[in-house]
Amino acid sequence: MKNSYTITPASLARSDVWRNHRARGADGSLTEVLARSRTRIVCSHRGYLLVSSGGLHRFSAADVEQLAMTGTRIYLGETGAGDVVGIEIDDETKTRVDKHLNRPGTSAEDYLDAPAQSIHVTDPVWFDLRAIALDLSETDTGLATALVAVGNWHRTHTHSPRNGKPTTTSAGGWVRTDTTTGSEHFPRTDPAVIMAVIHTDHDGTERILLGNNVMWPKGRYSLLAGFVEPGETLEAAVVREVREEAGVICEDPVYVGSQPWPFPCSLMLGFFARAQSRDACADFDEMRTVRWFTRDELQQEIEAGAVSVPGQVSIAGQMLERWMSA
Repeated sequence: MKNSYTITPASLARSDVWRNHRARGADGSLTEVLARSRTRIVCSHRGYLLVSSGGLHRFSAADVEQLAMTGTRIYLGETGAGDVVGIEIDDETKTRVDKHLNRPGTSAEDYLDAPAQSIHVTDPVWFDLRAIALDLSETDTGLATALVAVGNWHRTHTHSPRNGKPTTTSAGGWVRTDTTTGSEHFPRTDPAVIMAVIHTDHDGTERILLGNNVMWPKGRYSLLAGFVEPGETLEAAVVREVREEAGVICEDPVYVGSQPWPFPCSLMLGFFARAQSRDACADFDEMRTVRWFTRDELQQEIEAGAVSVPGQVSIAGQMLERWMSA
């Protein structure tokens, strides 16, 4: 195996936004931030983002007031054009926004399910982040990924784990506070390792280990992956997950890059590792099938339509492409 398969930041790992925690303010209303003349607002709804003219659709503070946009406000950071606030809007606000922006007689669902052939639409359209991540600018990618991730956390962590009472947002949307105990609760990020496991034959031929998850259609393959357990190093998680899912003993995990994966709250940490042998067997719990592929074999099966693999929106696709092109 080559010494390095390091990948450059791509897709959801791209961002040039300065999060600047000092500009967030202490409250959850972001009144001070919204009063700044250059502040703009972007919004999400259950993981979907409002897009127009090649990027995230931006509202002014006056728009927010006019549309009575309610939901969780999150200070996303500073850009070259000014501060940006994200709002994870509630269902009622989405109805008002759709009615305000869309042509009369067009339902919100028509826009929500519109084909994601391009983000360069004139009328604002709701798109899933995964459908547009490759087309967004570095600025909008950073804004969108943070908004979806923190918005997901707010939707699912509304009550205190200490006493079960509702919490309130503070610190510009980056903290939820238990007003009874005063305890502060922060957005959750779950670290997960994703591994390109390589075996090299005596003649130098390399093969990569891919798995077909039991939840996927047959023929869909990707790198093995799994969550890091408490008290475990990243490298130990790589070795454990590969052994659990495929029965393969691997060694020498080498970190190559990371990518946020806010579906709902993961950070994917990419590794290449060397397999001791090609002995492999799926666990049938998470993996239906595990297979070794040479570069030529994988390319031929992809072209024949027998196998599908992740695209460049995910770190899995980026790592796979890095190996294929080596």
